[in-house]
Amino acid sequence: MRQRTAQVVRSPVLAGSHPDPSILRVGADFYLATSTFEWRPGVRLHHSRDLVHWRPLGGALDSTRLLDLTGVPTPAGCGRRT
Repeated sequence: MRQRTAQVVRSPVLAGSHPDPSILRVGADFYLATSTFEWRPGVRLHHSRDLVHWRPLGGALDSTRLLDLTGVPTPAGCGRRT
């Protein structure tokens, strides 16, 4: 019989600011999408096979055309982007 070893996952899984995480599983692969709100890239993507080690894939909304918020109020009414 194979002996199981305990694995400790430290929190946070991703260091830094990665708000609104969403995880999708496709077979043995996990994909994590996090918000960047109004900064490019608009959505950061990461890949993992074990939910512990994450590899950045880049951004889903990576061009100004896809994330043009000119004139839209910023969160909490902190002003306007120009």
